[in-house]
Parts: sequence; structure tokens; C-alpha cells
Amino acid sequence: MASKPVTHAEILRMFGPIDDHRAVEIMGLNPSREELEVAMAYLADMTDIMGEERQPLSGRPAAIYEIVTRDETFEIEESEQV
Repeated sequence: MASKPVTHAEILRMFGPIDDHRAVEIMGLNPSREELEVAMAYLADMTDIMGEERQPLSGRPAAIYEIVTRDETFEIEESEQV
């Protein structure tokens, strides 16, 4: 039995107050809850729980991570120029 699609409310509950267009973009990936949790772990910098065998983020979790953090790099670069 296939799991139910992730809802907009679930995404907001997991990632906090992100823009609606980002939540819709994440929903468009049709991620599993496990994939959302993997992206959350990377966002929370909890990847050390895997020790030395840590694997790079890939697939849907990587896409979710990129969507959520997309503007953070730009904001950091802008603040360094000021």
C-alpha cells in the first residue's frame, strides 16, 4: 500500500514558516516522510549521527535541502559585501 502524499501542513510543521511556493515545490517532488526527515537532519546539522560512514545528501532529500536553503547562500554573500 502506497503512503499518503505529504501535505502542505506537514511540510510547514517540519520546516517552519517557509514560503508557500517552496512548500508546493517540495510537494511536487512527491517525497516520502522519511526523505523529508533526512533533509531535516541535514538542515539541523545532525549528520554526525552516521559517524564516519556519512554519505552525501542525494536524490529527493538533496532537492528538498536545496529548496529550503536556496536563498541562505545568497543572503550570506550579500551580508559579507556590506
